[in-house]
Amino acid sequence: MPNGVSYRIALPIESPTADGIVQIVAPSRYGWCGFAWGGRMTGNPLTVAWPSKAATGESITVSNRWATGYSSVPAAYIGASHTYLPISPSTTNTTHWTVTARCQGCTRWGTTNIEAATSVTFAYACSTATPSIPASNTSSFGVHESPGRWTHDLGIAKNGSFGTWVG
Repeated sequence: MPNGVSYRIALPIESPTADGIVQIVAPSRYGWCGFAWGGRMTGNPLTVAWPSKAATGESITVSNRWATGYSSVPAAYIGASHTYLPISPSTTNTTHWTVTARCQGCTRWGTTNIEAATSVTFAYACSTATPSIPASNTSSFGVHESPGRWTHDLGIAKNGSFGTWVG
């Protein structure tokens, strides 16, 4: 992306669940970055991540959110959950932070099923400001400074190893 952040997704080839894997690799200047599974801030699952600044435990906090409007922090989304994946451990260093997580409930919502599509528009946003409580996945955070969108070919996201990666 133009802001130096990489977003990667993996999907199962066929699945009865609404699972996906998301990886965010962000320059350390960003206090948080988010990924919109439906290509916009509102009306779809959001994966938002930031360095936790925790002395022990996970080095990155991942939060599932849902926005109904553009004027407030997206609320917690109970229709999805994130699990950290050891295939690429969450890390922070002086230049970047990385998180890889399974998102259950992120690829299907309402009448939308991105797994059935051949291409999807995704969106992202980042901010240099840090969340108010970095170790909490329910923390509030400020408005983004760096949003964008792209259309992604889902054929390259579907992988036969998906079950092994999340197993």
